[in-house]
Amino acid sequence: MEAAALEPIPELAARRARSAPAAIRLACTIAVCAAALAYWKVGTHHIAKVYPDFEYFYKGGAWLYQHGALDAGYDRPAPGRQLEPRGTIEWYWPVVSRLMTLLAWRPYDQAGVLWVTANVVILVMTLRLVGRRLLGLPPEDWAVTTLVPLLTLTMFWYWEFKLNQIDNLTLLLLVGSFACWQAGRRGIAGFWLGLAVLLKITPGLLVIWFLLKRQFRTVAVAGLTILLAGPAGDLIVFGPERTADFYAGWLHTAATQSSHRGLVLEQREMDWRNQGLGAILSRWLHATNWNTHFDNEPRAQDEREPSFMNVVNLPAPRVAQIATAATACIAAGLCILARRPAARLSAWQLRFEFALFLLAMLWLMPVMRRYHIIWALPAIALLGAGIHHLGLRRAWSWLALGAIGLLVLAQPLLALQHAIGRHELEAAGALQLCVMLLGLPLIFLIRSLAAGRDPHVWAIGRAGEEDAPRGSS
Repeated sequence: MEAAALEPIPELAARRARSAPAAIRLACTIAVCAAALAYWKVGTHHIAKVYPDFEYFYKGGAWLYQHGALDAGYDRPAPGRQLEPRGTIEWYWPVVSRLMTLLAWRPYDQAGVLWVTANVVILVMTLRLVGRRLLGLPPEDWAVTTLVPLLTLTMFWYWEFKLNQIDNLTLLLLVGSFACWQAGRRGIAGFWLGLAVLLKITPGLLVIWFLLKRQFRTVAVAGLTILLAGPAGDLIVFGPERTADFYAGWLHTAATQSSHRGLVLEQREMDWRNQGLGAILSRWLHATNWNTHFDNEPRAQDEREPSFMNVVNLPAPRVAQIATAATACIAAGLCILARRPAARLSAWQLRFEFALFLLAMLWLMPVMRRYHIIWALPAIALLGAGIHHLGLRRAWSWLALGAIGLLVLAQPLLALQHAIGRHELEAAGALQLCVMLLGLPLIFLIRSLAAGRDPHVWAIGRAGEEDAPRGSS
């Protein structure tokens, strides 16, 4: 099944017909290559500095490779020296450590360069998938569908490569899953989705979306992938007893202690870096010190003065209840909005819903940091494409432009604050506000397409109707 093209309004179509697609493609290619090279240099520079987070991923894989067990969370700097505690990847499933054994047989610096190089390739693959498969727009639109979203998220890609995190790979798997499903390959879509859930857990929200779309084959394959590549694989590697111990401990840590409620009650991960909704509410509604170091890095020395910004001082259990209720309302609202099966929706309605659920992962995750915001790339590409083809003619387009502009403006402001050692904007939840506002025009478009209220918006839906996935298997 081929993806549909947008149906532009006539005067914009005539203006675009005079463009030079080859020149545009060349300029986009050069710009993307320049950005990829810059990110490669950022990544390799921080690999040389042994900068977290790749250090944790690598040592998790190395410990498993050398000891046949999960990382114990300490280093022995030299023979005879005492153990030195450090950060770990304890929130991740063991499959991540097993993945990292592919690099752990090489020395740290060589493994790091391989990881950075792979991530640059992954970035380019994601951009191509978004531009050519997710949106299905012609090559002359690639500046809007690939380059603009990449540049819009510059600082967040910088942090992703600075920390050499795993969100880039997760995004590729999610976009690839949707692109395969959109092309009618529902089984392989479930496979990629299952792998994404194994890497980050949060993409489980997309499993719920596919379930709401009545795509039971995709959901079943995703579930089998999670089961076989996750717990079943761990049984083979670690044995029944250690596997059971790990999952019992992980369930307590990830599902209880590391939930919005758990983090608020224990006042963990409350520093300015965490843009999770529970942490933001705690900083506003409770006497929470936001000027702290990471809780999961024992080597970090906290010498900063405590800082508070709360306007009231509610008890922590009350704040935890508010955070839980807020996230439950968001999740319920998403399910109601996306309740219609895929067979009743156009291709563009499905694309907008998919991008919205990707954004919602940021709204709902208990620990959300800068680098996670690269998951907003499909949403920005979709909104940019709509503005490019339909112009600034309706409320949703101005809302989208404003939300994207606010996200762009936030980046130099945050960089400036970081340079002078101040972090009040992030402590206040500026980035979470930006990604929430980015969801409003998507919600508007989804509702408008469903109701057929706007002829210009509805043209997007009519252009993609014949390409909407049908059936429930």
